[in-house]
Amino acid sequence: MLLCAVLLLAAWLRFHRLNQAEFLWDQAEISKWALNVARQGRILPIGPISSTGLDTFPGVIWLLAIPYALSTSPVFATGFVAGINLAVVIGSYFLARHWFGRTAAMVATLLFAVAPWAVLYSRKIWHTTLLPPIVLPYVVTGWLAFVRGRRWALLAHCLVLAILIQFHFSTLPFVLLTIVWALIFRKRLDWRLVPLGGALAALTFVPYLTLDARHGWRNVQHVAEMMHRPATTSADALYGTWIITTGQDLGWLTGPDRYPQFVAATPNVRWLFAAVGVLAVAGGILALERAIRRTRKGFDDETAAALMATTWLAMPALFLTRGFAPPAPHYFTTTLPAQFILVGWLVAQVGRFPRQIGRFIQGALVALLVVLAALQTYEVTALLRFVTTHDTRQGYGTPIHYEIEAVQTATRLGQEIGSTEVLLLSAGDEPRMYEMPNVADILLYDRPHRSVDIRTALVIPARPAVYWATFDGTPGEALLASAVPEVAEARIPLREAARAYRFYRWPGGHFPIPDFQPLPDGPLTWANGARLVGYSLTGDLRPGGTIHWTLVWQATRTPTEDVYYHWFNHLLDERGQLQSQQDGPSLLPAYWRSGDTVLNWFDLTVPAEAPSGGYSMRVGMYTYPALQNVPLEDAGLLSGGSVVREWVEIGLPRGEVAP
Repeated sequence: MLLCAVLLLAAWLRFHRLNQAEFLWDQAEISKWALNVARQGRILPIGPISSTGLDTFPGVIWLLAIPYALSTSPVFATGFVAGINLAVVIGSYFLARHWFGRTAAMVATLLFAVAPWAVLYSRKIWHTTLLPPIVLPYVVTGWLAFVRGRRWALLAHCLVLAILIQFHFSTLPFVLLTIVWALIFRKRLDWRLVPLGGALAALTFVPYLTLDARHGWRNVQHVAEMMHRPATTSADALYGTWIITTGQDLGWLTGPDRYPQFVAATPNVRWLFAAVGVLAVAGGILALERAIRRTRKGFDDETAAALMATTWLAMPALFLTRGFAPPAPHYFTTTLPAQFILVGWLVAQVGRFPRQIGRFIQGALVALLVVLAALQTYEVTALLRFVTTHDTRQGYGTPIHYEIEAVQTATRLGQEIGSTEVLLLSAGDEPRMYEMPNVADILLYDRPHRSVDIRTALVIPARPAVYWATFDGTPGEALLASAVPEVAEARIPLREAARAYRFYRWPGGHFPIPDFQPLPDGPLTWANGARLVGYSLTGDLRPGGTIHWTLVWQATRTPTEDVYYHWFNHLLDERGQLQSQQDGPSLLPAYWRSGDTVLNWFDLTVPAEAPSGGYSMRVGMYTYPALQNVPLEDAGLLSGGSVVREWVEIGLPRGEVAP
C-alpha cells in the first residue's frame, strides 16, 4: 500500500495538467521529425542537428513516433514521455529492492518520485528527458552481464549501450562506464563474447555512417575538428549532477528576473534539499570504502551493486568535467535514479548498526527524508503553479494550452468565413530558425497554414484567411488592423495578461494600401516568380531625413528551390551615386502562393551630407546567403527610370513625401 501511494504521487506530479507543459522550438523540431516517421512513413537514419552542429542519431525520433502514430497532439506525446518516466520510477523500486532490500527500495522510490528536476524533465519532450528509460535497462543488463555472468546479458548490454548513445551524445561517458565495469568484474565476464557484442552494437550505427559517407563524411569531419579545439576544465558537470540530485536552483525555470518573487512567495526551506545530496555522497563514499576493503576477498552482490550505483552516478560528471563546451544540467538525467538508490542503501546500512542506536538513526533519517519529500512535493507544485501563471519569459515558456486554444479559435473563425488557412504573424517565418513557426507546424500539422515575419512583411492572400498574431507592436499589424479590424472577443490573454494572441478575419478582395504607387510602366517579374507591382513611400526624402519604403509585390508561383530571397533597395542621387541602402528578406519561398500580395518595408536614412535634388530607388532581388542577383524576366524602359537585367530604378518625388 505504501508503494502504491508513492507511485500514485509520482504519477500525479508527472501527469497533472500536462496541457501546461512548455512546448518550445526544440520540442517542436523533435515532434516534426517524429511525425514524419509516424504519419508519412519516412525511414530516417539521422535526427535533427544538435547544438554542437552534428546530426543527431534517430533514437528519440523513432521512440516518439509511437505516440505521434496514435495522435498528432503534442500533449499526448508529452504524456507518453511522462508515462515511460513513471515506468522508470517503478523499475527503480524493483532494482533497488533486488540489490539492497525493501527499506532501501522504498526510500529510493520516494525520493525519485518527488525529485524536482526528475519530475520537471518528465513533463517535457526532449532528448535528455528520454534517457532514464534507456539507462535503467543499461544498468540491469550490466548487472546481469558483469556481476551475474549471464552470457546473453552481455550482448543485450552492448545493444542497449548503442541505443543509449543514439539517444543523445551526453551518454558517451557510459562507454567508459561499461569498460570500467568490465575491468572491475573481469573474472566473471566471458570475454569471448565481447567482440560479438561490440560487432552487434557497431551494426546499429551503419545507417547513420552510410548517410554520412554519402554527404562527404560531414559529421566525422566535424567531430575531428572538435577534437582539435582546446578543452577546458570546469565544475559545471559536478554542479549539474548536484542540482539534479538535490532539486535546487529551480531559478532556471522561473528566470533570474522572477526567481526572487518565487522565493518570497514560498517557504524558503529549499536549502534543506542539500541533505539528499550529502546522503548520496556519503553512500558513494561508503560504497567505495567497502569495495576497497573487499578487493582481495572478492565482491559480494551487495558491494558490487553499491559500486555500480556509485560509478553510475559519478562517471558522467567525471567524464564531462573536461570538454569542448560547458555541459548543461539536463545532460545529467542519465544519473537518475543512482543517487536515490545510494541514499536508500545508506539508510538500510545504518539500520544494521549494533543495539538500538542503528534503529534510532535509521528512523531519524527516514523521518528526515519523508519531510524532505513532502517539501519537494510542495516545491514542485508551487513552481509549476508559479511558472504557469506568471510571465516567465526568461525561464519557462508559454504553456501549450494557450497555443492549443489559439488554434481552436483560429479554426472556428475560419469556419465562419469559409476559410481553412491560418496565417501566423510572428517574429520570423522560417520554422528551422524561429520558435512560433515551428510550434505552429505541429499544432496545425494537418491544416493549411503559413508563417509571416510580421516585423518585415505582410501577406494578403487572394482567398479568405484567418490571421493569428503573436508578436506585439509592429507596423505590419497596425496596417492590417486599419483594413481588417481585430476580432476583439477572440483575444486570448497570456500569463498575467502581459501579452495576448490576437485574431483577424480576412474575407478576401481588395486590400487598401496607403500611399500606394503603381510602377509607371506596369509590373515587373523576376525569374523566381516575384512580380513587383508598386511601392509606397512616406517620410522626409531630404538630406538628414528618413523614409519608410514599402515594396508591393505578388507571387506568381511557389518556388521549389530551398533558398531565401532578399530584396535590395539602393537610394541613388541624380548622379547615380549610392547614398543609402537597406536589404531584407522577402518571404519564405515555400510560403509563396499564386495571387498573394506581399508588402515588405524598409527604413532608409538619407545622409546629412547627401546632395539635394532628385533621388531614385534601385530595386532588385538576390539569393541569400549566396548573394547572387535574380534576373528579371522583363526588359525595356520605364517613364520614371530604366530597367536593366537584374534591377529596376524608380524615380522618386522630392522633399517631404507624407507625414
